[in-house]
Amino acid sequence: MSTPLLQQFPSLATYPPSFLKDLLSSPDLTEAFLFTLPEVQELAAEVEKLGKENEELAKRNLDLRDELLALREATAQSYGHAEALKVQWAEIEKAQTSLYQRHRPSFLHLRLRHSLTAQDDLSEKIASAFIEGRAMPSGNGNGVGSAPSSLMGSKVDSPAPGAVGDGTATPTNGDRSQNKAIDDFISDFKAARKTYHKRAIWAERWSRGEVAWRDD
Repeated sequence: MSTPLLQQFPSLATYPPSFLKDLLSSPDLTEAFLFTLPEVQELAAEVEKLGKENEELAKRNLDLRDELLALREATAQSYGHAEALKVQWAEIEKAQTSLYQRHRPSFLHLRLRHSLTAQDDLSEKIASAFIEGRAMPSGNGNGVGSAPSSLMGSKVDSPAPGAVGDGTATPTNGDRSQNKAIDDFISDFKAARKTYHKRAIWAERWSRGEVAWRDD
């Protein structure tokens, strides 16, 4: 008997060589005899143990199959939701950048200067409309109405024929209309110029560096 075989199966050393030679002559007998050896029995027991463990693992995997499938579906949905939020965030970030751009101090300063010019133009239009008897322009936020045509040249209504005057001037409809138009003009023009001067003051202070912007 070769030494490597005895090293692998030490129990064979207890058998005579003639028995082992006879044993090797029959494959069926050899296989049956090998399963009686302690080393082979230990190996078979280990293989059986591993088989049972694998079977238990497979059973556990089958028990977890439905849960794993549900988790996989939930993960896919969460991933899709995250991708949608990613796209939404990009749009929000773009809108935020645009909003910040419109509220930068330099941009607001430019808007103030433009609004100052526009307000000056509006007050001039109100004055021109009043002088020319045209409808006053809107846009000053004070409910500017329409001035009667030919306001500055409107005529005073003559008293009815045969009426006897008592020396007291009685306002006619034309006088009242003209007075109301003048009052409306003064009110609207003053409001427009007041807004203009407020903006002019802020623009001047801003130009002198007296206006500071806080991030909060």
